[in-house]
Amino acid sequence: MENKILADIATLYAYLEAENKKVNGLYEEIQNGIPSFLEPVLMRLPANAEVLLALVDRVVALKESSLLNVFNKLGVLEAEALEIRTLMLQITEDFYKQKHERLLEFVTNKELLTPFLRELLAGIHRIGLVFNGFFANWQKQLIWGINKDLSQKFHNDLPSILEVLKSSQEVTQEGEVSDRSYSIPVFENGKYQAMAYAEFFKVDFERFRSVFESVLLALELTPEVCPKLEQKAQYLSYLQSLQNAMMQKDVTKLLESWRAVDRAWMAITTPLQIGHPLEYYEDHYRKAVAPEWDLRIARIYEGRDLLNLSWNDDSKVSKESFIEFYRSYTAKMPQTPHKKEIDFCVQESLAKTQSYGGQPLLFYGAELNGLFSAQVVPNDESVSAKYGKKIFYFPDRVWELSCAKPFMLLSRKTFPKEFLDFNREMLYFRKKDWYKAYEITTIGHEFGHILWVSLDSELHMNQSGQFKNIEEFKATMGGLAYYFTAKNQPLLKEIVWNTIARAVGLIAWKKENEVLPYYCEGLIHLDILFSSGVLEYSGDFDTVALSVNENCILKLIENYLKAYEKLIRVYLNKADALEFLSDYACRDAKGYFMPLKVEVFAFVRDYYKQYNAIGQVVDTLSIREWKENYKKEQGSND
Repeated sequence: MENKILADIATLYAYLEAENKKVNGLYEEIQNGIPSFLEPVLMRLPANAEVLLALVDRVVALKESSLLNVFNKLGVLEAEALEIRTLMLQITEDFYKQKHERLLEFVTNKELLTPFLRELLAGIHRIGLVFNGFFANWQKQLIWGINKDLSQKFHNDLPSILEVLKSSQEVTQEGEVSDRSYSIPVFENGKYQAMAYAEFFKVDFERFRSVFESVLLALELTPEVCPKLEQKAQYLSYLQSLQNAMMQKDVTKLLESWRAVDRAWMAITTPLQIGHPLEYYEDHYRKAVAPEWDLRIARIYEGRDLLNLSWNDDSKVSKESFIEFYRSYTAKMPQTPHKKEIDFCVQESLAKTQSYGGQPLLFYGAELNGLFSAQVVPNDESVSAKYGKKIFYFPDRVWELSCAKPFMLLSRKTFPKEFLDFNREMLYFRKKDWYKAYEITTIGHEFGHILWVSLDSELHMNQSGQFKNIEEFKATMGGLAYYFTAKNQPLLKEIVWNTIARAVGLIAWKKENEVLPYYCEGLIHLDILFSSGVLEYSGDFDTVALSVNENCILKLIENYLKAYEKLIRVYLNKADALEFLSDYACRDAKGYFMPLKVEVFAFVRDYYKQYNAIGQVVDTLSIREWKENYKKEQGSND
């Protein structure tokens, strides 16, 4: 039965890949016509090429950045923009609801998996539909409502907002202050007070109560036939814990209730992994955990590729190799009052880390506003110190999306042809190398999150509200430092060129609060890239904005490692994150972070201006034409 389940998972994964290719094909389809599901929103926006690309990007890539850029370019007023964003969320929700239902029909008709696992998938879908409604209300009430009002009232001054919200912090009965929240700040009796989600969103949570009861009953009545891969007891324990946490109305019990969820979740080790509310990128004030819900399917499971059983995992990015890297690195770092405690926490988390390489199978709620390229969770370090973490990585989805997206005019105006050709060659013609680079940068990034933190690091380091805005750079540097200090570096140029392209692209997220940590990460990268001489700005975008100097890579590595060691000291001292961030960026008069260095400032300012002007304009060079030209050039060089 175990072999049958694993074979069925491979079949389901192959079905998912085929369906994803159809979805990604929308980028090409809009060159010939308008998809019918977009017609309602095109009654409110012009049906030109830029708008169509932005709308398809919203559905396919699940990102709003292109759409927000279009709003800005068209001068769409804020109230109308929110209405259109809400409409696009509904369109995206309906699009994937239909896809998920077809997938469940496929599983049922083919009698894939087992009766219990089929019932589990159906239950996850039913719960997910409630999460869709909850997320829409959560975003409207908290992100676009309370948080927007706070921003306006205090003129976007983060310290003032954090100060007034202190009275709404979630504090346990033992006096522990939570570093995230599962509640809404409600203004009552002259101050903000925390109100649990279940209390604030009563209608949504009555639906949750009903669906959890029916799903749990159906699962309890369905027999288990393969305990290793079904883990019925573990799933029931997890779902019951999740139900209890979601229905908890006592604010003093929220933190422990959700810790019980994470502990139960860590016990599930099958190739089918549920993702529950874990992340809090959307809320910069109280880190309210977002209504996310999904099911991930792993093709890389226990070191085996379920789609290619003869495949042998020779990956160097593993928990064992990262433990070795961490031990050698931390040995040369200075002693601080917190170092021993941090070291214990990090090594315990690393040693117990599980990893799953695959794709999102079903997803709902906040996931409709963006899926992860990789993730390491839970964020609660007290849970991770005892139970470890789970790393999820989705290279197939990232690669397929990257291959499907058209070339953009902004890229051609920013980077030299040789730079673009090198990255495109790896994407389209060196797939194995692309996957290896992804592994180093992305899986390395997730391992990098685990390093240098203990139970209360975020609480201490977030006094100015900037912890997340250095944490993403710290994570990326974990993967880069791991590679830069390795004995063999066969893909050094590939890793650096990938980092350059990513850092520049992150500038587009300057005004998007959800992804502000990544924008700040990009600013730090650019400071180091320019300071090392790898990048130089020509001063305009009339020809090509950047020159890229391969001869400065060794200097770049030296500067990266110096910056990383400086950052580690901040973590080992649990100092305010602003101490590190302020060496690279500060807020401008409008409240947006901008670089300190003059040349970097000029480039970021001009790139963002170009992004607003032509960010959604497709290059005249198509993917097909580039491939043909590249093959001809390679042939003439042989």
